[in-house]
Amino acid sequence: MRTITPDPISLTTHHLHLGFRPTDTVLSSGTGFIYERGGITYLVTNWHNVTGRSPLDGKCLSDTLAVPDMLSTLFRSKDNPGACCREYLPLYSDEDMQVPIWLCHPIHGNKVDVVAIPLPLAICDRYQVFPINHIRFQTSFDTRVADDAFVVGYPFADVTHLQLPIWKRASVASEPDVDLEQLPKLLIDTATRSGLSGSPVVMQRVGIHGKTSEKLTGSEIIGQIRNFIGVYSGRIGADESRAQLGVVWKARVIDEIIDGASVKSEEPRG
Repeated sequence: MRTITPDPISLTTHHLHLGFRPTDTVLSSGTGFIYERGGITYLVTNWHNVTGRSPLDGKCLSDTLAVPDMLSTLFRSKDNPGACCREYLPLYSDEDMQVPIWLCHPIHGNKVDVVAIPLPLAICDRYQVFPINHIRFQTSFDTRVADDAFVVGYPFADVTHLQLPIWKRASVASEPDVDLEQLPKLLIDTATRSGLSGSPVVMQRVGIHGKTSEKLTGSEIIGQIRNFIGVYSGRIGADESRAQLGVVWKARVIDEIIDGASVKSEEPRG
């Protein structure tokens, strides 16, 4: 029997079903991925996935005006990563849905369409999780405009075989060093579907790579380099025919979200 060896980035992703109890009705699907910081494991996805609302105007994304109070996803067995078990995670710590369990950006709030959900220790003990920031990326190489990129996620509602994601090709469409609209985001050029919201976005460059534009010195990398550049959160504009451009929140916002929440929790209470 042939052994399947998925790309390590594929294993970091999770196909999310967002819904509400007690009927376990699924309202929408999306993508999330695993991230670890300070010894705590998080599931990262979009704010609009967990709230069912647009981050631009707060309106419900569902025609039924329903919003989710839980998400479910498959986790991989420690003994056999090909065997998965579905777990249900509440999105709020109270029945009135007033106290969310996810963490938002400490400065921009939901204007940054990214949240980090702390995973219960029981989940991390029971299953094998694959944090994306444990992958050895070539971080000494900066992302450049026109670099290839891939949105790694789940564009369809149906569960894929072995819960392996689709790699949707894109290219970096705006200058990565520029914060568009004074927010930590950039644009990619690609045609995508709503289920990819919350996907990690990875830059890829193939060839001979030097760290500067000077002559080759023998210390360059020949082959493929990759970098994790951020979190995909959907297309620009309601009219899909206007431009096939998508928003990527820069990878640094994840640490800002987690660290900002830690600082807030340590503030003295008056």
